[in-house]
Amino acid sequence: MHDLKLSKYMYETFAIGSNNQLPISSVCNGQCIFCSNNMNPFTIYREGFRPLADIKKGLALLNVGPNEEIRIGDSLPGRISEGEALLHPDILKVLRLIRERFPGNVIQMNTNGTILEKSFIEKLIPFKPLKFTISYHSDNPKFWCKIFKLKENKYKIVREAFFNLSKNGFIIQAALVPLPHLVGYDDIENTIKAINFYTKDVIVYAPGYSFKATKELKAFLKSDYAELSRFIIKMRKKYGMNLELFPDLLKPIEFFPYRVMQNTFFAKFKNVLWLFSEAAFEKGKKALQEWNDFVPNEHHAFLAKNDTYRGNIICSGLLMVKDYRKAIKKALSEFKKQGIKIDLIVLPSNSFDRYGDDLQGENHSKLNEEFKLPVWLR
Repeated sequence: MHDLKLSKYMYETFAIGSNNQLPISSVCNGQCIFCSNNMNPFTIYREGFRPLADIKKGLALLNVGPNEEIRIGDSLPGRISEGEALLHPDILKVLRLIRERFPGNVIQMNTNGTILEKSFIEKLIPFKPLKFTISYHSDNPKFWCKIFKLKENKYKIVREAFFNLSKNGFIIQAALVPLPHLVGYDDIENTIKAINFYTKDVIVYAPGYSFKATKELKAFLKSDYAELSRFIIKMRKKYGMNLELFPDLLKPIEFFPYRVMQNTFFAKFKNVLWLFSEAAFEKGKKALQEWNDFVPNEHHAFLAKNDTYRGNIICSGLLMVKDYRKAIKKALSEFKKQGIKIDLIVLPSNSFDRYGDDLQGENHSKLNEEFKLPVWLR
């Protein structure tokens, strides 16, 4: 009988329940100063190049519609280091396997662009439609080299790749981490202008760091989220581009709790504790208050700080069970003093994979066992 042991890549595929993700590499040739792998408070697996036999297994699990992308650069939920798919020694074989089964779907991959020399781009033409999300954090070669810790000849390859990809009909998207304390806002705008010549589609990630970052690195990566959001709004309007900022604290929250609030009442819960990340707390609390009068039971918002990463990490996707455990203990104590007995806990679902595990592998059911309270995911 064949060895039935799952690779870490296959386990992650099942854990996230993704139908369009086919990660193939955790090898990278860049050394971005903000790379989370170097600041992570727990082990991130570096699995190297995914063997072709295992890629075939992952390919068999893909279930995408005709207009859906197949993503070969992502490695969610985040326990395996993401890498350069284009570095894979069998990348052309991988693309050929995908095209045999999905002849028309867009194949998307994240890249720093340093592999995309003109001769290599020409080899990729038969596999179109291909979409490249190019990480491009400064159009200034001095800053680009400092951010990626690579030589200027690599910068030139990336700069020319935008032109060569565009000329050959590839789909281009950009990913930008704005670093105002390193390059300044003028440089960020110049970079956006340079990108605008080739694509209107840019993902903007606010710089993040954990407690493991050095003092110098924290100085480079610190960010005023509101200030950054206002800057991106200005750039969005000025250049007519789709600049999607994550997290965007000024953006209206996509949170509609009423149906869940109703369900908690029908399930006979009287006092419900909702945990929110720092990014969502104020808006989440306001939404609960606005709807609380329209349900018969009571709903209470409470902040769950990220004590695992600390630093400036504020999103719920990186909260761990132990962060929620600490927040719940504090919340139950505070509400008990007010004469309020919490009988249900509601957590953000994006902190957990489909098995209910956080990024460190701890299951949210532990909270139910410890506090003797039911836990719902929203």
